[in-house]
Parts: sequence; structure tokens; C-alpha cells
Amino acid sequence: MVVGTSSNSGKTTITAGLCRILANKGYKVAPFKSQNMSLNSRVAKEDGEIAIAQYTQSLACRVEPSVHFNPILLKPKGNFTSQVIVHGKPYKDMNYNEYRKNKDFFLKKIKESLEILNREYDYVVMEGAGSCCEINLLKDDIANLRIAEMVNAKAILVADIDRGGVFASIYGTIKLLPEKWRKLIKGIVINKFRGNVDVLKEGIEKIEELTGIPVLGIVPYDENLVLPEEDSQSIQKMREFGNIKSGVEIDVVKFSKISNFTDLDPLRYDAHIKFLDFKDDITGDILVLPGTRSSTKEAMYLRKYNFEEKILDFLKEGGVVIGICGGYQVLGEKLIDRERKESEIGDVDGLSIFNAKTYLGNEKVIKNSRGVLSIEGKNFNVFGYEIHEGITHSREKPLIKVERGFGNRGDGFDGAIKRFGDGIVIGTYFHGIFENYMFRNYIINIIRKKKGLEEINHDSYKDSIERNLNYFAEIVEKNVNLNPIFEG
Repeated sequence: MVVGTSSNSGKTTITAGLCRILANKGYKVAPFKSQNMSLNSRVAKEDGEIAIAQYTQSLACRVEPSVHFNPILLKPKGNFTSQVIVHGKPYKDMNYNEYRKNKDFFLKKIKESLEILNREYDYVVMEGAGSCCEINLLKDDIANLRIAEMVNAKAILVADIDRGGVFASIYGTIKLLPEKWRKLIKGIVINKFRGNVDVLKEGIEKIEELTGIPVLGIVPYDENLVLPEEDSQSIQKMREFGNIKSGVEIDVVKFSKISNFTDLDPLRYDAHIKFLDFKDDITGDILVLPGTRSSTKEAMYLRKYNFEEKILDFLKEGGVVIGICGGYQVLGEKLIDRERKESEIGDVDGLSIFNAKTYLGNEKVIKNSRGVLSIEGKNFNVFGYEIHEGITHSREKPLIKVERGFGNRGDGFDGAIKRFGDGIVIGTYFHGIFENYMFRNYIINIIRKKKGLEEINHDSYKDSIERNLNYFAEIVEKNVNLNPIFEG
């Protein structure tokens, strides 16, 4: 198990690195995180939800993602309430007090998953959550060393030196842990180091003396490493990213409850991506309305700031608009939420760019999907994944003929496509749509042709994930002594 002194210490990437190292050695490996909190999720092979981190770690393991890699997923809804996903399916909405009172039930589900993985895999590399010694939460913590103790796992403690105070955080973490959990920690890894490692020598010697636990290595900070982000905290202060030299700018509305923004990742190599607040003007060539946990709230904000007028003007000038999941829903005439499942707002008007109405609060669709996407006389075989509780009744031309999945309302069609003068607007429930490189290239090339730029034709995203996983595994293997963990 990889545990941390804090959130964002690098547990997720260290876990992925260990998974790829073991997979490279020929072992059948599974990642595992008993409880994760994230609005970025993917669909596993059983058509159930897991956090994006465990999906990425499954790529590192070179295995199909399973709901048992992340048996409990919490998806925040606001007001201290989360939708609780158990073994990939919605269980119920719960606040923290209700959730912790059901600890034994969730531990039972976690144990079931671990027993399955123990039978089917040579190694299970587990990831903890946040800090492993939040002393006010230890009694109810089911994401850290209680789980390691359950299966007698060895643990590595990861500490982030980039934020400062690394030795104090290591010492404090270890000393605050109950003895039964402290003895599970077999080594310490100092992560995100910049500079000359020699300056740490005295500190390392002292921390090993004080704790009796060896420092296994120091992992350097590398800004070139790019893997999918786990939650929206990573983009709160982000204004732009991607390829500034590409000649194509993609603007993305930074929704208040943005989710599954990893849909944007495949675009980072072919476009300069900028986030827009509701008050901002559209300055790019393509506008993306991404997924959101509350499409009714986003529709309300977009209308408040007259964003529909900005979109219509953008389309008239030849722009391309793409709405994904919640972003697709807000492009319709109406969002109907009679039981206030999305938010306390209830029914709201959409932007009326599509002739469509979305009914919210239905049974959640969780599907790995595929179909044939048709645009401007061209057809593309595409795959994606659906995670939505909305059913959309559209009177527009559909974007995708669904071969597997649900789409708008389970009638074999997904999304919508419409021309506005020289512009085009697209909507879909297919998350991951830009991972289809032929479709992605087509959209980017619409703009490149207008600007007289050379067309692109490559699958940069898929290659980059593999390259980054191998790259980081090499960094870990080179800088960390793994013998105390893998031996015995």
C-alpha cells in the first residue's frame, strides 16, 4: 500500500509507477483504492463507475479496469452530501455522518473486492487517501492503513517535499499513527524533489534514526510527466494548458461543478486550451462545454451572463461548439428536474440552441459505448463511456448511431449536430469522444484548413499515456530501492 503524509503527495502516480514496474516484470497486477472521492470517473468492464485514477492505474497494469479496483466511489453533490457508488453502481446519497455510521457495510464490500483480486492477481498495489493519520478521522478511516492491516500489506509512506516541511510531516505522520499501523510502514519515499539530493543527506539520516524506518528513495519533480488528473482541485487556478504553438485555440467553459474534464486531455497536444469563466468572451476557434455534476446550475449561470448570445455570435462567425454530457444538456431548450435530483433549483431553461429537452433524475446510465458518428458526410467508428442520469428528447439530427450503449434515451441514437451559418454545434453523451483520434483530427483540421495550416493525422494521446507510464516507472525504478517492498 502507498499512503501519504497529505493529499496530493503523489500517491496516485507512485502507485501507477509500481504497477507498471511489476507488469513489465511479467506479473499480473491490479491497482486498488478502497474509497476514492472524485468527479472524474470512468466505466469499468462490468459497466460500473470507478475513479479516473484507478482507470489510469489499470492501464499501467495492462489489465482491463474493474469495479473491484475502486469498490467505493464518492461523487460530491454539494451541501456535504455525496452520491455513494458501491461496486460501480449508485447506492444512495449520503452525508458524512450517515456514511460513517455505515462503515461496517462498506468495509464488507471492500473486503469482498480484495478477496476477488487476491484470487485473480499476483500483486495488488493499493493506494491510500489523503493523509493516513488524520487523527480526528482515524476511527472511521476505511481508505488507509486499516485496509493494509486487513490483508497484512506492506506500506510505503510518500511525502511531498515541494510543499515544504517534509521531515516534520514524515515524523508527525509516523508518530501519530497507532502502533499496530505504524509497524506496517516499511519505507519512506520523498517525492517531487528539485535540486541536489546531497542537501537531504543529514535530514534523511536523522529521520531514519528518529523513526526506525528507512528512506527508500527520492523521486525528482518532473514537469514533463502528464497523466490524467484525479479531481477538479488541479484546475481551480489553471487558466490554460496544451500546445501554445499549435495555431488552434480551444476555449472551455469552467463550470462551477465541472466533472470528467479529462475529456480534454487528448486535445492538449494539438491545441492551446483556455478555461473561460461565465463572464469571459469566447476568443478561440472551438468552444467546449464539458461535463458537470449539476447541469441545471450551469444552465442558470450561462443564462445569467447571456452566454447563449456569445455562443450564437461565435457560431455565426464560423465557430465550432461541442457539448459533452451536461454540456450537451444545457444546449437544449429545457432541463426538467421535477424531483430536484440535480440541485435545489428544479426545472430551468437551457440555451435553446438545440431543439431538445432533458429529463433529469432517471436511473443512472453507466455504459461503455460505441457507435458510428456522422458529420458532414463523413462516418467515424467511435467508442466512449456514458455516465448520466438525464434522458434527452431531441428533434435534431443525431450525431451517433449507437451500437452499444444508451445515448439520448435508449432509442439507438446519441447526441445532436446542427449547422449555424458557417459554424457547427455538436452534442453527445459520449465521454472520451476525443480519444477517437480520427474524429479528433477531423475537428482540429476544420480549423487548421480555415487558417491555411497543414492538416494533422496522428494518435498523440494514446501514445503519450503509454510513454508517460513507462517514463515514470523508469524514474521510480531508478530512484527508489524497491527490494524491501517486493522481497519476501
